[in-house]
Amino acid sequence: MNASEEERERIEALSDLRRFVEILEARGELEHISGADPHLEMGALYELSLRDKYPPALMFDDIKGCPADRRVLTNVRFSRIFVGPLDLDAVIRHRAAGKWEEKPLAPQEVETGPLFENVILGDDVNIYDFPAVKWHDLDGGPYIGTECVVINKDPDSDWVNLGTYRTQMQDSKTLTVFIEPGKHGSLIREKYWSKGLPCPMAVSVGQAPILGIVAGTSSRSGVSEYATAGGRIGKPIKTVRGKLTGLPLPADAELVFEGFMPPPSEETRPEGPFAEWPGYYSSDGGPQPVLRVGAIYHRNNPIVIGQPPAKPTYPGRQPSIDGIAALWDALEGAGVPGVTGVWKMDGGGVRFINIVRIKQMYPGHAKMAGLVATGARAGAYLGRMTIVVDDDIDIMNPADVMWALATRWDPKTQTDVIDGCWTGHIDPALSPEKRASGDITNSRMIMYAVRPYHWKDEFPKVNAFETPFLDDIESKWTGRLKFLSK
Repeated sequence: MNASEEERERIEALSDLRRFVEILEARGELEHISGADPHLEMGALYELSLRDKYPPALMFDDIKGCPADRRVLTNVRFSRIFVGPLDLDAVIRHRAAGKWEEKPLAPQEVETGPLFENVILGDDVNIYDFPAVKWHDLDGGPYIGTECVVINKDPDSDWVNLGTYRTQMQDSKTLTVFIEPGKHGSLIREKYWSKGLPCPMAVSVGQAPILGIVAGTSSRSGVSEYATAGGRIGKPIKTVRGKLTGLPLPADAELVFEGFMPPPSEETRPEGPFAEWPGYYSSDGGPQPVLRVGAIYHRNNPIVIGQPPAKPTYPGRQPSIDGIAALWDALEGAGVPGVTGVWKMDGGGVRFINIVRIKQMYPGHAKMAGLVATGARAGAYLGRMTIVVDDDIDIMNPADVMWALATRWDPKTQTDVIDGCWTGHIDPALSPEKRASGDITNSRMIMYAVRPYHWKDEFPKVNAFETPFLDDIESKWTGRLKFLSK
C-alpha cells in the first residue's frame, strides 16, 4: 500500500466507526472476545491488552447478561492506523498537516441517519438495555461513557461543544456526567443553571473515531469540535437534530442518550469513585448533577466504545500526539521562538510532565517558554512539572532528560514554583481539605534544565561524538563488526 492509499484508508477509518472495524479486521488488528463478563472481566482483559505499545482493538461480543446484538469496542484511539509512529516526527507531521481549528468545515444537518434506526422515548427508556461495564474493582458502579462525546450548546451563542467526560449509569433513566470545573461542558451547563434552567445534553457512546479524538483534545472557547473534525477529515460531519433538545447529534452515531441536566440544587447522585488515568481512585464519589434521559437513539447492532483509563505506566498508554501538538501550537501562538520539540515524559500520562526543547536566543528565553507552557490551556489543566531543555537533548529519551536535569539544572536558581494553578478532582495529590473547600488548584514546578544563558558559551562541552561523524563510522563498519550488525 502506497502513502496515498494509506492516508485514504486512515481518513476512512477516522470518519466511520464501522469502516474502521472492517479495516482492522483486514489488517489482523482486531480481536473478538465472546462471552466476557462486564463485571470486572472485560476491564481486566482490556488492561492486559495494554502490555503492547499498539494494543489490538478488542471487540466484546455476546457480553454476559446483555442482548446478543450489543457490542463494546476498546482501544480505538490507540490503533496503529491513527497514531502511527510515536515519535517527535509524528508530532511535526501532525502540525504540518494543517491547523484544523483555522480551517474548519461546519457540520451538515440532515433529516435522518443510521442513528435513528431505533428511537426510544419516554417510559420505554431503559439505559440498562445496553452494556453496563464495571471496569475496575473499586469503581462506584457501571460506566457506559469512557470514550464518549458529551454534547451541549452555549445558551448565548451558536457554539456547540463536544467533550469527553466519564458517564456513570445510576438507574434505568438516569446518568451522571462528571465534568471538572473549568471545562467547557461545565461552563456551558452553569450558564443554564444560573438562569434556573436545566441544561440540554446528549451523550454519544459510539461514534466516528475522529469525534472522540477532537472531543478529548483541548480547544479554544467557542470552537466547534464538529467543525474541527470536519476540517481534519476533509468533509463535513453529518448531524441530525435530537427530538427532545434540538441538539445536533452525529447522524451515524451508534448510541446516543438525550435529556436534560437540572441544576445540582434540584438533584444530585453519588458518583464514582472511578479509576482515573493518573493511576488512582482520586475523586471521592461525591454528589454530581444528573442527566435525566428522555430519549435513546441507536443503530441496529450498536457498538459502544469503551476506553477506561489505566495506570500511565503501561506501554499501551501512549502519549497523545494531539495533545503534544496542541501545546507546541500554543507556545508558537504565544510568540515563543526557537521551539524545536515538545514531548511528555513516560509515567506522567497525558498531562503531568511536559518537556519543551528550545534553541536559546536571548536572556529569559527559557523562562518565557516555561511560563507559557505551564499557563497555556493545552498545558494548564492538571499539570505538575514543566521541564525546559536545550536543543541537543533527546526529549523522547527519559534518560537524556534526566541527564539534563542532573547536569544543567540548579534547583535553587533555575526553578519556579507557581501556586494557584488549575487542577482537577482526579489529581491524586489534591488534599482532602482543598477538595472539601472547593479549592481545586495545585502548584507547578518549572525546571530550566538549560545552560545558563549568560555563560552558556563557557559551559563545559559535552563529551560525545557529533551524530554525523558517528553515522559515517557506523556506516563504514556495519557488516564487519558483530555489535554493529545486530
